[in-house]
Amino acid sequence: MVTVTVGRVPLRASSVAVSALLAAALGLTALPAAAHAAEAPSAPSARTAPRVERVSVAADGTEANGASGAATVTTDGGHVAFGSSATNLTPDTAPRPQSSAHVRDGRSGAVGRIKNSLTAPDISDDGRYATYLDWGSHTTAAFVVDLATGEKRRVDARGFKEGSGESVISADGRHVAYVLRPQHPADPHRIEVYDWRTDTREVVSDGPPDAARDMANPSISADGRYVAYEDKGTRQVWVRDRETGGLKRADDGTASTLVEISGDGRVVVLNSADGAYVRDLRTGNVQRFSGTTAKAVGPDGRHLLYSDDASTLRLRDLRTGRVHVVGTGAAVPGSVGAKGRTVVYSSAETDVVPGDTNGVHDVFQWTRR
Repeated sequence: MVTVTVGRVPLRASSVAVSALLAAALGLTALPAAAHAAEAPSAPSARTAPRVERVSVAADGTEANGASGAATVTTDGGHVAFGSSATNLTPDTAPRPQSSAHVRDGRSGAVGRIKNSLTAPDISDDGRYATYLDWGSHTTAAFVVDLATGEKRRVDARGFKEGSGESVISADGRHVAYVLRPQHPADPHRIEVYDWRTDTREVVSDGPPDAARDMANPSISADGRYVAYEDKGTRQVWVRDRETGGLKRADDGTASTLVEISGDGRVVVLNSADGAYVRDLRTGNVQRFSGTTAKAVGPDGRHLLYSDDASTLRLRDLRTGRVHVVGTGAAVPGSVGAKGRTVVYSSAETDVVPGDTNGVHDVFQWTRR
């Protein structure tokens, strides 16, 4: 067991209500003008200095006229998905102002908007499939869309009063894990997985004996085999193996909040009152980082993104202990690319890149060379 003390920070809120306004969904809060380093980062050289670019801009570089955030990145760093209240990032006119889901192709610079979306999208590794929340017949519902063909499906059971929230997609684009909200308000929420190929749904969470606790905050492995989720009543975190049916507890026995399961399904990242910790499900080994808040983990489970009390985002190599300071701002699960080479985050800082004059939160992509 490894314990590392890196400053002090209060435990962040475990989730954001999906029915909140866009600003709340993006977590747009005031940030300190400057951040102090709570631990010494690796000294960069001119040759290896990371590159930072703003990605929440139109294809021609026009600044967003609204705030952007909740960014995620594909494994290779080629596509970035984010939410934005801006109306000038794409040529098309959104049918309503809160159509917030955007996807940027890093190679071409093209930006696409997913119409009729209430939240930032989560995308597959090839940038083709995306899941997000929109209004269903009675409440919010999770959808998945093929961005190449435009085919769109609602992933939950489609009941009139039934809804869903907190959807995430596997890297291969086939599976979407989501929170199902049953028709009757007294029925607890559960975690299900939708299979795009077979158009079927599977319950993966165990319901509590008293049928009174909600299951929430799903995270899915790259191939859809492993699904982690949180019991909101007990604050326990569980991992379901969909291939064997096995269920494994991932927390350390304390009230914990699930952050993310790695793409290979081996590593689970959590937060507790004592700070961030990482569990290797294969070995059982736990690494602890007191005074920090975990934000995301890389696809191979090696790189942990966390913040300190000054909103400074740091990327730690869990094998070597090497730390890189990424920037000052906010990040969400899915924001770290392969081998820790890419991180996406949002910030209101105006000096991250030249020419930032829009006065709102923007999304930035940090790339380590």
